Amino acid sequence: MLFLCLCSALVVTAAQLVQNQLSVTRKAGETVSIGCTGFDQCDNSFVYWYQKKETFTVLLRFDRSGQKPTSRFSHPQKMDFSAMRSESGCELVISSSNTLHAATYYCTCQKVVHHSEN
Repeated sequence: MLFLCLCSALVVTAAQLVQNQLSVTRKAGETVSIGCTGFDQCDNSFVYWYQKKETFTVLLRFDRSGQKPTSRFSHPQKMDFSAMRSESGCELVISSSNTLHAATYYCTCQKVVHHSEN
C-alpha cells in the first residue's frame, strides 16, 4: 500500500493567509483537499496555488468571487488540480493523488502596498 504526504504551510506574502492543515497523508488514488483562509486582507478575489518540490511551480489561479473559471498554468499534471470555494475561504483539490503529487503546497493572494515619498 502506497501512502503520500501532501504538505502545506503557513504562507506570508504581503497578506498573511492561513493553511490549517500542515500535513495531509492519503493513499494513492484518493482525493486530497487543502484549505486556505484569511482573504479579508487580499486586494482582489484571486488566489494562487503553488507547488514546491525543488522549485516553486504555479498550479492555478482561482477567482473566489465565482465569476470566472480557474486558470491553469503549464504544470505537467495540471488536470489533477482544481480549486473550489469553501465556507471560510478556498480549497485546493488534488484528484486521484499519486507519488508525483508529494510536495508542499502554498496559497497566496495579492496585497498592494502603497509607499509615499516625502
